[in-house]
Amino acid sequence: MKSIPITIALLALGSSGNAVAKDQSIDLKIAAGKVGEVCMPLRAGDTLAWNFSASAPADFNLHHHIGKEVVLPVDRKAVAADRARHTADRANDWCLMWTAPAAQAITVKGSWRVAAKGGK
Repeated sequence: MKSIPITIALLALGSSGNAVAKDQSIDLKIAAGKVGEVCMPLRAGDTLAWNFSASAPADFNLHHHIGKEVVLPVDRKAVAADRARHTADRANDWCLMWTAPAAQAITVKGSWRVAAKGGK
C-alpha cells in the first residue's frame, strides 16, 4: 500500500473532555494528486459542520474507519466549495478529506465546528 502524506488537525477539548464548539480553521496546501485531511474525534450524536472553498475543484469526503472498512457518509466529486453538516452515528475519529486533481496542486480554506449531542 502506498503511503500518502496527510495533514491532521485535532479538535480542542475542554477540561471536562467535552468538545469546544468554536470554529476551527482549515488552511491546507495539497500537492497535485495527493490528499489533505482534517480529523477530529466525534461522539455518537455530535454534529460536525463545515464550510470550505478550494482553489480548484477537488474530490471531497467525510469518512471514518470501522476496522479496515472506510465508511463515507459524504462523498462529493469535483467540488470547489461546500457548506454542510453531518451528525455522527457512532463515536470515532472522523476526517474531512480532499484529493487534489492529478495535474494541479490546490489550497483549501474554511472552517469546521462540532456541536456536542444536545448542544448548540
